[in-house]
Amino acid sequence: MKALERISATEVATIAAVVIEPLIQGAAGMKLWPPRTLRSVREWCDRTGALLIVDEVMTGFGRTGKMFAVEHESVIPDIMVLGKGLTAGYLPLAITLVTEEIFSRFDGSIVDGKALAYGHSYTGSALGCAAALASLEIFATQRVLETLQPKIEQMNAELQAVKNLTAVGEVRQCGFIAGIELKQTDDVELATGRVRPAGGLGARVCVAARGRGLLTRPIRNVIVLMPPLCITSAQLSAAIAAIRDSIVEVCGHNSIA
Repeated sequence: MKALERISATEVATIAAVVIEPLIQGAAGMKLWPPRTLRSVREWCDRTGALLIVDEVMTGFGRTGKMFAVEHESVIPDIMVLGKGLTAGYLPLAITLVTEEIFSRFDGSIVDGKALAYGHSYTGSALGCAAALASLEIFATQRVLETLQPKIEQMNAELQAVKNLTAVGEVRQCGFIAGIELKQTDDVELATGRVRPAGGLGARVCVAARGRGLLTRPIRNVIVLMPPLCITSAQLSAAIAAIRDSIVEVCGHNSIA
């Protein structure tokens, strides 16, 4: 927020919108925003007239523990972008939600220059929409958000064993999202004494986890853990154990605290 507040009035006048991934930055390495950042950005946009655009492609549909991440700080954006969880990941489908005020600017005919004449080959895919409706029905009938809370607590509790590994610099969790960051030090293989750059640690840990039945990916040296919301308690324990054991395998037994 300090960076926004430092922007001069002249520069502010040129800013049309602020785009933010609420609560947590995914591709940046699962980095958490400080509390109230989203609320502060909303207030800044209200003062300056800039639109607030939130990217909930990753965080939407229960991933943070609420249906949408903006709910955690009671924020209503001007534009919200959704995808992935909209169909539970089964089919490609995205949707952009806008406020009534923004929509009214495009509510008219092409002759009047108001209609948003836009479309592409997959617009309104009947199959994708059917998958989305089925997913939303499950949220409504199977109390998904309610049953997710114990799993979030379990993830937090069981990640403590991972956090205690000396090879782990930090474990960051936001709802049912976790990023396990390995320390930026050289990895010494005990058997050969050979030194490898730290940059490949994340990928090697994920390959080792694959051998233990867990498919995940790294963002540089951050191991991503984003289980499906329907995962069972036993499966979640197995996934976290696979990451822990894979870190020990790749980084050596001296990584155990």
